[in-house]
Amino acid sequence: MSELEGVSPVAGTGSRVSPRLVALNAALLGVLVLVTVMGSRPATAQTSTPGPMAARGRGDYTMVSGKYSGATSSAVYIVDVANQEVVVLGWDRTNSRLNPIGFRSLVDDAHYLTKPR
Repeated sequence: MSELEGVSPVAGTGSRVSPRLVALNAALLGVLVLVTVMGSRPATAQTSTPGPMAARGRGDYTMVSGKYSGATSSAVYIVDVANQEVVVLGWDRTNSRLNPIGFRSLVDDAHYLTKPR
């Protein structure tokens, strides 16, 4: 006879099933069925409203490197075409990280350039 005969698969448990555990599993199964039957809606973004607390849409980015005036190091220009914004980042060699240099809203620039004179 082996030593493992008569020993339950989980140490310290008998063959008795806990009614609370069965009830909990039944409740969880019911919730799962309910959520599956009700279906789900696809996630949508919030509507974009103008202002400082506006929700941003998903971006379409283009990144270009170049120089900027007043510095010896290069910069990275990141253009978000979808939201019409530009961010300029400069490389800090001493700390080995990107530092923000500037931000421009192309929409605001376009409104400024098209003002009646």
